[in-house]
Amino acid sequence: MKWKIPYIDFGRQYKKQAGAHLKNFKKIMQNGDFVLREEVEKFEKSVAKYLGVKYVVSVNSCTDALLLTLGSLGLKDSEIISVAHTYVATLAAIKHIGAKPILADISDDFNIDPSSIEKLITKKTKAILPVHLYGHACDMEKIMKIAKKYNLIVIEDGAQSFGAKQKNKFVGTFGKAGCFSVHPLKSLGAAGDGGFVTTNDKKLYEKLYKLRNHGQGKRKNGKYLKSRYDIEFFGFCSRLDNLQAAIVNTKMKILEKNIKRRNDIASIFNREMKDLPITLPEINKTQNYRDVFNSYVIRTKNQFELFKHLRNKKIEALINWPYPLYKHKGLGLKGIYLKKTEIACKEIISLPIFPELKLSEINYIVKIIKNFFKTRNL
Repeated sequence: MKWKIPYIDFGRQYKKQAGAHLKNFKKIMQNGDFVLREEVEKFEKSVAKYLGVKYVVSVNSCTDALLLTLGSLGLKDSEIISVAHTYVATLAAIKHIGAKPILADISDDFNIDPSSIEKLITKKTKAILPVHLYGHACDMEKIMKIAKKYNLIVIEDGAQSFGAKQKNKFVGTFGKAGCFSVHPLKSLGAAGDGGFVTTNDKKLYEKLYKLRNHGQGKRKNGKYLKSRYDIEFFGFCSRLDNLQAAIVNTKMKILEKNIKRRNDIASIFNREMKDLPITLPEINKTQNYRDVFNSYVIRTKNQFELFKHLRNKKIEALINWPYPLYKHKGLGLKGIYLKKTEIACKEIISLPIFPELKLSEINYIVKIIKNFFKTRNL
């Protein structure tokens, strides 16, 4: 189907910085700078400066960022507390390193409910893996207090929330490490898969740096050193492509402008739909949080009917996700029931939100939603 309003318009994103993208592409192709080259190092330094962390290691996806980080922290055979309202990669990383995911319920902001964490802690619990969903930060102050009390490691899944803050502190800078994505659907997106890990822990950084490239060491000033050939352990092939790094380096220049635009769009949606029988995302006015609105998610009792209506009108709305991960039989997550998670899955709809969205398109989406409720006397 050709959408009147797509969930995200990659073509518009490209046109906005087409000159820079083409210049980078030509330079990289002519020079053959494909793997672990200048743009990758530039990206890592840029992100570290932006977030105020010591180290950034880029990898080929947030899935690998989670997998390599959890695997480096000695969490095998442990229990790790996380959530069921997330992309499957979060729990897959826990399972793949030989740990057990213990699932907490969520709060009204769709993130882990800190009050549900303590009752899940056992002698086997070694870590908490909060997910900053839809561009909104978890309540990391409360989570870090719990972690400190029980001596637990915190690894943040910030795949959807690069640039989000709680009390002026970026997500991915609270715990031992933060794991991020630059998938095209993210607020800082490449033209393919990619991810990175943030940390202030030098030992973790050095291990991840080698793990992503088959356990090999560094080059210095373009020269191969002996350490480059010393393979310290079996690693992985998980490198951020140099061309993808160049794309996100270009997009980093307008990241803050794009975040502001996403917030402006969310404000318009909220203003125009405040009288409708739907629950709108809260736009924080006390400055406790800075959202990046990677997604604009509404809640309604008429989820599927409104979802169908929007798509029939050629508006590419999404439902992320229609049921909790523990309801996927193939994952073997049995005997779990999380009330708020289940209710949320039956009510959520993600509307198109991207910086290039036009006011006329925002108004059209609002008009279609208003007409839906009006014609049904809801």
